[in-house]
Amino acid sequence: MFERIENPAVVDSLWRDRERCPDKTIEEKLDGPGWEDMDNGVFVPAEDGYEYALERISLDEELKQEFVEWFYSGNWVKEE
Repeated sequence: MFERIENPAVVDSLWRDRERCPDKTIEEKLDGPGWEDMDNGVFVPAEDGYEYALERISLDEELKQEFVEWFYSGNWVKEE
């Protein structure tokens, strides 16, 4: 259905992980649980999800502001 296009940053990190932990192959990690972007086919393994999300937020000012507003939407009161 969708062609899987791996994010280069995630794939590069998988190669580094393989050097540190050779018993877990890249193929196993990419074929395991995770998230796939339906627009472009980018796949992020579940264990890299947090780091990938933080990386994406850090690159987009609008997402940063949206995250801050979401984070402080609970029991926080904004003071000017």
